[in-house]
Amino acid sequence: MKSRRFFFAAVVFFSFAAFAQKPGRSGQTLLKSRHWIYDSLQILEQECGLVQFSDQSPISLNQVKAMLGEIDYDALSEAGKVHYDNIAEYMNDSSCSVNASILQVRAEPALNLEGYVKTNKNVRWFYDRFEKRHFLEAPVTIGVGDYAAFYADIFAGINKSAANDSDTYFNVPYNPKNFDVNFPHDAYGSVGYAFTDTVGFNVRVTNMSQSFGRAETGSVIQAEYLTDATSAALTLYSPIAQYTGSITQYNNRRYLYAHKVDARIGKKVQLSFMEAALPYGGMDLRFFNPMMFLHNYASWLDYEAEGSDVGSFFGIKANIAPVKHLRVFALWSMTQFQLPVELSEDNTDKDNYVPNAMGVQLGLESYIPLQKGHLHFNLEGYYAQPYLYINSSPNWSFVRTSSESNSGSKDFYDWIGTRYGPDTVAASFHASYEVPKKWSAGFKYLFLARGEFSEPGIFSKIGWGPRILDIEDDKLKSWVYPYTGDNKHGNLNDNPKYKNGRNLAAPTGTPEFVNVLTFYGSYSLNEWLDFMTQPSFAVILNSGHEKGKTEFSFEFVLGARIKFTKIKKSLADKKETLKNE
Repeated sequence: MKSRRFFFAAVVFFSFAAFAQKPGRSGQTLLKSRHWIYDSLQILEQECGLVQFSDQSPISLNQVKAMLGEIDYDALSEAGKVHYDNIAEYMNDSSCSVNASILQVRAEPALNLEGYVKTNKNVRWFYDRFEKRHFLEAPVTIGVGDYAAFYADIFAGINKSAANDSDTYFNVPYNPKNFDVNFPHDAYGSVGYAFTDTVGFNVRVTNMSQSFGRAETGSVIQAEYLTDATSAALTLYSPIAQYTGSITQYNNRRYLYAHKVDARIGKKVQLSFMEAALPYGGMDLRFFNPMMFLHNYASWLDYEAEGSDVGSFFGIKANIAPVKHLRVFALWSMTQFQLPVELSEDNTDKDNYVPNAMGVQLGLESYIPLQKGHLHFNLEGYYAQPYLYINSSPNWSFVRTSSESNSGSKDFYDWIGTRYGPDTVAASFHASYEVPKKWSAGFKYLFLARGEFSEPGIFSKIGWGPRILDIEDDKLKSWVYPYTGDNKHGNLNDNPKYKNGRNLAAPTGTPEFVNVLTFYGSYSLNEWLDFMTQPSFAVILNSGHEKGKTEFSFEFVLGARIKFTKIKKSLADKKETLKNE
């Protein structure tokens, strides 16, 4: 009898507990790359004339809370206060969630209807697989107070191959061939603790894009366009300094080990550094040391003895807020630099043919308050040497290769940095007017001068891809590097075609010149229904690196988004209003 009473008491307790709403998301919730909160934080920082650590992803909501603590709310413009309130509302949102004590389970369903049309099938989409939304989203988050969060982006949508196909006109997965069976793409487990309001740590295992540097075309150091890679990371954060150590699995036997350090000099200057290594082999415990400079190991000597090698990477970024409403930034990355003392008079010494491999990105970004919104301007320039990210074998080059489970899937190649890769000269300009929660309108202009090494075809032509990493030596001899490694015996072979690679300047070969003008607009009819449109015009000279070949293309995108969680909130607000009246 007592057991029955206990059972019914437990049922009643958990029934009430399940619907006892505890406001707010877990502080360990991670923000995906290109989440709208990153833009809002940038606006708040510019209005206060300071720089913080919001120019990288993913970050936790506890880190966002720490950044908000430095914002002077009373000094913000009317539009700036709306952005601040939107962030606070997002963090305190409890819609579509059930709670039991500190445990919270949340689902946030949304419907996206998108239609596309493109006039030239020989020109790639500019609204591509990175931009297209899933038809139906139902991401699930499990939060445990401010101590842990677990997330999976459950969805129904078209796969990446279909998103890149010129014959795709809708984002509706209407047959098995274009349905994305590889969900979720974004998933994570995140735990941590905030020692104070501004100091804490986060440990996470994620399947999420990472970025290190905020740029319109993606950071030349580490950009959000490398997708679906699994990573484990530890972040220690504070207002003056931040450290992140991570390991990211690109492919089998391909692990990127990275250290990132951010420091603020006053409130207007931020300097950051990233060091990484990409050996081709089993997991290596040496690279887990959080306070060791990875280059110190000279581990390429060990791997060369096994017929393999190690890719080395170094990046520096700087953010400066010289005045209010302006951010000036510089990003620099390097995968190879030959000092004069490394060269010799021996023509058989491979070091004489190792090309320098560096890239730089310079720009400025401005948000200027105007009435109920902001004018947004962004100007950027980008230069990458031909061999940035590229080494003597694809296996230790800074690129991830993947494919999908769907029949007929294409092979994908994602650079560690900006989606345009190495061997590229680029410039972009962006101007818009944005009213939060209302509407936005603007345009973008993009110019690219792309050399032949910027194309994924450099990998596919030698047969290197997700299914075959250890390629045959005879195929490796046609690799684009000045010399190639013998995977089996550790021998080195000169490549006569590219032996002068040390002297090449971007863009190489027959450069492809891309000019794209994009207009875009969005409108929020209410809290739960948004519309967007984006027409683009493109002119490509030397298309496909064929001299004299010119291609023109026009593409048009129209979309609508229904956020079901906001419908519930909107109805509740109306009910409360009627009750008060």
